[in-house]
Amino acid sequence: MTHHFVAPVFYDALKREISFARREGNLVGVVKFVLFRNISEEELLYFANELELAVRQHDLIARITSHEFAVLLRFDSELNSACEALVARIQNVERRKFQYCWVITDGTKGLAQVLEELDNPQILRFSKSL
Repeated sequence: MTHHFVAPVFYDALKREISFARREGNLVGVVKFVLFRNISEEELLYFANELELAVRQHDLIARITSHEFAVLLRFDSELNSACEALVARIQNVERRKFQYCWVITDGTKGLAQVLEELDNPQILRFSKSL
């Protein structure tokens, strides 16, 4: 349906980036977007397209479940600001409410820890509603 990476490919890329961050002293971040189940297929494709337009060329987008997308952010010294900017760009074009969160690591958190944090409902935030 979308031409974004599937979860296993995304997880492999994330694992490599975490290892690279640990070795090189860099940061890597993941922003997760969760759409509500009541949206139509057309709205889902619209969101996927807007997400693709909002990311930078070297970022990686994945559809990790039917209504969840993740973006792997790398090569940025101000990763927290990059995550905030990505969410702001999506909020400016998406009219429906969605949830989002992000996790940033310097490699001290492994893949399992990053994924566990992303699945923590306590860090999910709601987008603004129009």
